[in-house]
Amino acid sequence: MFLLLLKDFRKDRQSSQRGSTQKLSILLILTICFIAVVVVLAWFAIDRVKVKIQTDVSDALQIVLQTTQESLNLWVESNKFQLNRLAEDTRLVSLVERQLRVPRNRVELLKSDALRDLRAFFRPRKNQFGQAGFFIISPDFVNIGSMRDNNMGANNLIASQALDRLNQAFLGKTVMVPPIWSDVPLNSSSGAKSQTTPTMFFAAPVKDAQDKIIAVVTQRVDPSIDFTRLIQLGRIGKTGETYVFDRYGKLLSESRFENDLRKVGLLNEGQTSILSVNLRDPGGDLSNGFIPSVPRYQQPLNFMAQQATRGKSGLNVEGYRNYRGVPVYGAWLWDDRLGIGLTSEIAEVEALGPYFATRAVILTVLGITVLLALGSLVFAVVIEQRASRALQKSYDELEIRVEERTAELKENQERLGQAEERSRLLLESAEEGIFGVAENGLVNFINPAGLAMLGFEADELIGQKIHPLIHHTRSDGTPYPVEECPMHHSLTQGVLGSRDDEVLWRKDGSSFHVEYTSVPIRKNDSIAGTVVVFRDISERKQAEEALRESRATARGLLDATLESLLLLDKEGNIIAVNQTAARRHQRTPEELIGKNRFDILPQNLRESRKAHFNNVLQSGKPLDFEDIRDGIVFHHNYYPVQDKTGATIGVAIFAQDISERKHLEKEMKQNVEELEQFSKLAIGREVKMIQLKEEINELLGQLGQGEKYEIVE
Repeated sequence: MFLLLLKDFRKDRQSSQRGSTQKLSILLILTICFIAVVVVLAWFAIDRVKVKIQTDVSDALQIVLQTTQESLNLWVESNKFQLNRLAEDTRLVSLVERQLRVPRNRVELLKSDALRDLRAFFRPRKNQFGQAGFFIISPDFVNIGSMRDNNMGANNLIASQALDRLNQAFLGKTVMVPPIWSDVPLNSSSGAKSQTTPTMFFAAPVKDAQDKIIAVVTQRVDPSIDFTRLIQLGRIGKTGETYVFDRYGKLLSESRFENDLRKVGLLNEGQTSILSVNLRDPGGDLSNGFIPSVPRYQQPLNFMAQQATRGKSGLNVEGYRNYRGVPVYGAWLWDDRLGIGLTSEIAEVEALGPYFATRAVILTVLGITVLLALGSLVFAVVIEQRASRALQKSYDELEIRVEERTAELKENQERLGQAEERSRLLLESAEEGIFGVAENGLVNFINPAGLAMLGFEADELIGQKIHPLIHHTRSDGTPYPVEECPMHHSLTQGVLGSRDDEVLWRKDGSSFHVEYTSVPIRKNDSIAGTVVVFRDISERKQAEEALRESRATARGLLDATLESLLLLDKEGNIIAVNQTAARRHQRTPEELIGKNRFDILPQNLRESRKAHFNNVLQSGKPLDFEDIRDGIVFHHNYYPVQDKTGATIGVAIFAQDISERKHLEKEMKQNVEELEQFSKLAIGREVKMIQLKEEINELLGQLGQGEKYEIVE
């Protein structure tokens, strides 16, 4: 455009002067339009980056929440299953029946032999009942069995704080009792003891031989150990936290930030956060010194707690305040089966960290671009003014100056085009680090994002070989020869390189996980250099490791039981299986995953078990049955697996070998039949003896003698 303006001067001096003002106006309008377009594109890019980051965070939160819920359910079901098996033990049932016959007062209960035998029964099970203890609860809610003397004869604490759960146990259900207050101290994870301790229970009904519920046995669990540890395994980032709460918004698992809660006065020294912290919105960030205007008990539940306690699952990446007043993103759900809420959160400032960094880079590039555009406009105005002044001199002198100015404008236009092109590349690639390597192997440019990730200044890398500076060592500490480097291959062999399992090294000697792509640059059928695009994936690696650990925890819970456990999808394909089930099929879990459950069963069992499977899918209700495979009697429990909408998406199968129990039942039945036959023979013999005695007495009477035998009717 500038060249056309200057060439016009040669045609006519006066027309050139008249058109000068018009051309400058056009140039000004074009510059303003260019700046407006760049600003709109920058705003759009920033907004898209924020939306993308919020989407990624929401996906990660939901994955952590679902994984934690599945792990918690597996842990609960495992504890309920073990306790239910114990409640069915005939020795325990017999001891409970004896203890129920003892008067309901503390002195008589403590003196009873049945209590001594009960404690002896539970003592070998120390790993399960040792420190936390057990209760045997009578139908009138009185403790008739416990390891501690001071509990005996008193009303059970579950009846006063969680009566609905205890009633469910007396109705025949094995239940989990979420944390409640107990006046019996427990050893905490820190080794300290408290006089009022949060505790939780698993409770199972004890049934007599007539299948009548005669009592409830409970296992006491310290919620600060396995329960809290299982919940806290699932989190993302440094500020991430996953926790459990009840219907009233009260914390049921330990907070990761108990020290912060003590600093702001929400907890006393030595006090645990379980049952002591309510999920209320203080109105501001307490950790930054905010002082609420109303007392804690008058503050409303925060946004998440209000939704969850109403039974609504949800997700929020717009931001809300947690119980410490910190703005967070979160995902939550309400588990009706367990009667608890579960949420996973991360601080908003950490979640949007990449967004803030990207925004700063984009705004910086935008500022540079605007300054270049304005500078170009000013430069054009100056040139125009100089040209106008030159017209007032001689025409010949003007011709010379026009030629000089034309050459100068060409050079400046090329520089401006190069600057605009580099600004465009920076704007489009703001999220990743980018550097270029020339044909001679030396770095010829690197963007600000790359410098920020590597910790170098531009003049420390430009003109240097890049491999010895940032790619010299593998993640395991072994040297990384340049001949094996995919970036080097792009330059020397012209091949595309892409890796996501390597690290780059910062100037300070630290490293970070990267995903990079190296692309060769070709010119005239030869390699003129290469461009490398890389990004920091450390957080993604940490999230993947956390997910693997969570899955390993779930796998450990599955393999800990001696019963066969399988999880099937709606088509009957195996998607999860424990070691016990795999051994019974003489295969490994890996060999069974993906196979159809019914294809590997014997023909005589295939149709019946498939019918039970379809029944659970259609009705959405669990069922149990028994059958025989390879001479082994199995007791099966089929449970529906449902999604958030309540639709059945699969079936969980628990199979227990009850061959020994069936054999014992058969022997007992045979013994009873033999006793009945013997009884009948004995009665017949007694009748014949009476008849014989009567005949002897009759003969003696005919002989005139008295009766020898006295017949008793």
